[in-house]
Amino acid sequence: MNKKITLIIGLQAIIIITLFWVLVFYGQDEYEAYQSEQEEEIESQSKVTEKDGVNTVYLTPETQKNSGILFSQVKPSRFQGSVKTLGTVLAIDPLIQAKTQYIALQSELQLVQTAAGVHSQQYQRLKTLNEDDKNVSDSVAQEAYALVQADQAKIAAITAQMHNLLATTQLAWGEPLASLITGKPLAAGIQQLLTRQQVLVQISLPMDASSPSKGSVIDITPLNARTQTIRATYVSPATSADISALGRTYYFSAPAALLRIGMRVNVLQKNSPSNALNGVIVPSSAVVWHGGKPWV
Repeated sequence: MNKKITLIIGLQAIIIITLFWVLVFYGQDEYEAYQSEQEEEIESQSKVTEKDGVNTVYLTPETQKNSGILFSQVKPSRFQGSVKTLGTVLAIDPLIQAKTQYIALQSELQLVQTAAGVHSQQYQRLKTLNEDDKNVSDSVAQEAYALVQADQAKIAAITAQMHNLLATTQLAWGEPLASLITGKPLAAGIQQLLTRQQVLVQISLPMDASSPSKGSVIDITPLNARTQTIRATYVSPATSADISALGRTYYFSAPAALLRIGMRVNVLQKNSPSNALNGVIVPSSAVVWHGGKPWV
């Protein structure tokens, strides 16, 4: 009995010793792998240095060669960029109505001025006869004078209506577009608005975007349409905001062939040279990732 117990204890001891060495054997590989990872982390951290406030990754020539890393001098560059925004094709019916009303007032004014000239001559003749021994009565001369005064009042009233109409149109559309109703010589792009060869487009530019100037052009395309871009020419600052976009608004005229009233358009405007940025262009192939961050 004692021999069996001794044999069992001996076998257990052998098994324990065997398991111990098995654990040591496999644990050594894991330990070495762990030590290697720690050394790599320590080595990676040591590659980053700081000089003059700039972080730099130092790579040995062997690492550079194995990684295929080459170096070149960056060249200064100037980036002008562009602004992408939205616009709307506007109806100019109020402008056409104002022009029609203005022309009617002009015609009425000419008729009154012509009649005023006749009445004034008639009054001067009757006044002379009245002063010449009363060849005509005072009442006849007074009636002629009353006609002259009525004509002057009509002229003043019509002139005031024309001025008020022009001022109201200027407030609603701005001075350049208000000139449409007066018949003054206009740029081709503005004049063609009345013949529907051109349409009026209101665009909204961000507050920090460069403002358009005389002769400025932009490229527009109908929203969700794959058509050729349309060149639009600057007209004037707009008088109302675009409720669907933020920023300053401006009027542009564009060919009407592909545009319709109420249509939304995409707008692409190049920044002015004064808003260009100075810097360097870094190609994507020059970006090296290290420590979870991009380095150049």
